[in-house]
Amino acid sequence: MKLGYIHSNKEEQARVLQVLKMTSESVALDELGIGRIRDAFADKMFPGISTLQKHMKYFSLMPQLYRKATEKRYNRPNEVKNEVKAEIIRLEKIMTKNLYEGSTDKRGITGSDMINKNSNNYVKYDPAYIYNSGLQTFEILRSPQLYELISSASKTLHNAPKAIKSEDEDTNNDTGEKPNIFQFCSFPNVDYDFTQRCSLDLTAEDKAFIVDHILNAKECKNSLLRYIVDNPDFPIAETFEQIPAALLPADLAETQDLARRFADFMYMIHIRYNYIFSQYQDEELRTLFEEKLAEFRNSGTDIDKVLNAITISENSSKRFCKNITEQLFANDTQVGGTLDQLIIKREKDVKKSRRKIENPAYTYNPKKRIHFYKLSYRWETVKVFADELRKDTNND
Repeated sequence: MKLGYIHSNKEEQARVLQVLKMTSESVALDELGIGRIRDAFADKMFPGISTLQKHMKYFSLMPQLYRKATEKRYNRPNEVKNEVKAEIIRLEKIMTKNLYEGSTDKRGITGSDMINKNSNNYVKYDPAYIYNSGLQTFEILRSPQLYELISSASKTLHNAPKAIKSEDEDTNNDTGEKPNIFQFCSFPNVDYDFTQRCSLDLTAEDKAFIVDHILNAKECKNSLLRYIVDNPDFPIAETFEQIPAALLPADLAETQDLARRFADFMYMIHIRYNYIFSQYQDEELRTLFEEKLAEFRNSGTDIDKVLNAITISENSSKRFCKNITEQLFANDTQVGGTLDQLIIKREKDVKKSRRKIENPAYTYNPKKRIHFYKLSYRWETVKVFADELRKDTNND
């Protein structure tokens, strides 16, 4: 079965992909607006990964689902997007039910709470929303214009001579394509039908399909994700900062070290943020800040080198980090001083009316401190994926 369509303008594709990224959770700003720095490091080390993703299996299942969606006829030209989206969600619900019934560990199955519920609603973040950016990064899904491409492929399929519709044809074979025609998605060759049965366990075919795309995707080149996938004996640390950098190639080790230094730096700044938010009443935070400040001053961290390791589209977050560092080394850490004023102003600029400091709508709670943890750059998701890829394969 050959599925194809006319190649659209690459610049248009890039713009649509950027919109998808901007509407994802990855660019959400925290209280001090360092989300873009965090995500730039995460994208550099672990491209295609997001915190909403739960299981590697979806990178094999979703292409199968999109191919299934091309089998339906779409008869409303003015409602193509809604029509295709409705079909995708219908198939997602079937897939979700089969995943839930076929998996021993049922955690992380998107939409499982909606199984057998008499409702036309579905989860806000469905599998297509969660995994499509990663599918594009891994070059499995070759364009963000998914709805239009499924509709176009459906027309090609249903209008073509019967011989072209043969299920025996290799859907991954691009030979013989006409100029300007290409497959909109790569499809795994698996021996199960997700509409009948499936589980979260990766089959050998699932694994080979996903690994091959990660190893060959342009955006994954020279990334820590690619190295981990390509080196199954590399030990997977419990936390990001415990990754054994000594076992990594020099360039990857340096990136991981700079990202770790930025995580330590921002943890220290968020401790100070909470101390200010407590109206300087939380003495535990004052002591902790002084400890972390001493560690930072003795760490040899060059904040300019850290920030120059990544590229972002706006500079205010980098300026904030540099200005903060100047005050830290100027020993300007007195209560209400320049350091604190920089933090207070930054939150006002980022969060505006939703700021917490100096806002009577919010009260400090020592049991619910804000951003009181170190950045992990999506390492928790990477750990799950690495474990799944290294697990012995099962047959669905």
